[in-house]
Amino acid sequence: MALRKEEFHHEDEQQEVNTMKRSRITIDISPELRRRIKVAASQRDLSISEYLGNILEESVPEEASIKQPGRPVTQETLERLRRIREKILQDRQGKPFEDSTEMIRKMREERSQELEQL
Repeated sequence: MALRKEEFHHEDEQQEVNTMKRSRITIDISPELRRRIKVAASQRDLSISEYLGNILEESVPEEASIKQPGRPVTQETLERLRRIREKILQDRQGKPFEDSTEMIRKMREERSQELEQL
């Protein structure tokens, strides 16, 4: 089967496009691990870069799947949260949290009194 010059030219262009879209990552690994990777890649007739790229493609989730929530928020969940909020407000006389600056001031006063007694 004869190959035309255009087919070679097209392959070169495609390889150039693929190379331009890639980034380099450098990692430190043990010589033993590098040897094992090299053997595994060779057994699959792949370069180390292709072999590791395939592993990473399978292992690392796409951004879209990372951002998706585990479950949709239901009306039941919202109602449960509303009841919890109401209970907190009721237990704290309408104030969900103490003023942190006031808490710190009280703690400083208590500590100062303890130190004065020593």
